[in-house]
Amino acid sequence: MGVYSFFESLEHGDLRIELTLIVLFQVVFVLKSFYSVPRKDIAAGMVDLLKYKGIIVKEKKIVRRMLELWHDSKLDIVDCYLIACLEGDKQNILYSYDRDFDKYKINRKEP
Repeated sequence: MGVYSFFESLEHGDLRIELTLIVLFQVVFVLKSFYSVPRKDIAAGMVDLLKYKGIIVKEKKIVRRMLELWHDSKLDIVDCYLIACLEGDKQNILYSYDRDFDKYKINRKEP
């Protein structure tokens, strides 16, 4: 099976795989740092991959939001993941001195 048929099988759901967060973060890191792919292109490509029927991602809604935040900001991908996890859930608290988080709807407190 070649790479094109592999991705075609994933797109149609003939083949199913789980895309873990650590692999997603690694893909983002390699594309950005080694290949110098712009973050907007990486985010758009990853969002497109999430639409493939055969790609299973736990917390897909959070991952989509993380990629949206990362696409539209200068934040680190991990910070975007934290924001996506915490948005709308006031019971969760992010302890951080980084005031950049205050621009988002999360509950940040300084330790």
